[in-house]
Amino acid sequence: MQQQTISENKTIKTIIMAMGGVLKLTKVQELVQHKGRLVEVPYTATVGDTLNSLLAKNILAVPVAAPPGQWVGAGGSMIMEADKSTGRMRKQYIGMVSVLDILIHVVEEEGGEEDFAGRLSSTVASVIGHSLEGLSLWTVSPNAS
Repeated sequence: MQQQTISENKTIKTIIMAMGGVLKLTKVQELVQHKGRLVEVPYTATVGDTLNSLLAKNILAVPVAAPPGQWVGAGGSMIMEADKSTGRMRKQYIGMVSVLDILIHVVEEEGGEEDFAGRLSSTVASVIGHSLEGLSLWTVSPNAS
């Protein structure tokens, strides 16, 4: 029995090392080339609209975009997107909102149906950071491995 466990551990380590080698050679662009377009929501969207977007696209989280210069991004990041033709900054990603953030927001305090409707009509920017996941916003160069 002990011999089989040692053999299984060596096999697992070999697989992990091989995967690490493949990932070092694979570019981010290759990993996402067959994925759909980025789904994002504006900071003014309601929690209900954001939840509908998540359900419609069958995804679990979306980045939240806002006008540049008036927000500190999640985790202190300053991730901005420039207009391709003018080069002017047009939006800043201020965080991620996940289904977990929305769930925490909706059940935070006990209340009636009016409270539930009120929570769904609040802005999505107020939901960022209800879970630690929402404070993690990263960008990676398409050419990074």
